[in-house]
Amino acid sequence: MHPYLGEACQEVGISTVSVSLSKIEIKPKLENERKELELSITALRQKFKELLESERMMMDEIKSADIIFNFSKSIWPDSCYIEVVTQEDKRIEVAVDSLGNPAEILKAER
Repeated sequence: MHPYLGEACQEVGISTVSVSLSKIEIKPKLENERKELELSITALRQKFKELLESERMMMDEIKSADIIFNFSKSIWPDSCYIEVVTQEDKRIEVAVDSLGNPAEILKAER
């Protein structure tokens, strides 16, 4: 998926993008989405489905599943935040830095 996502974000001047794994959605919408990015996001969604199945869960048990990528100086992400919400409103959150190490999850004020 990288560097295609970072390149697409850089082209439109954004530093944060959310990719849904539970539906076909990227926020904000990226113009000029390359075929490589589309294919890699499709593969990521398939891998997520396989991981769910390995945990004996199905996609219909998931209310939402989103990954937020942050880019600052590069086409490679600085951090990644994953949030999965089940139909029972159980929330699973994970954040990693650019090396895949666990990172602190920072909550924005709502």
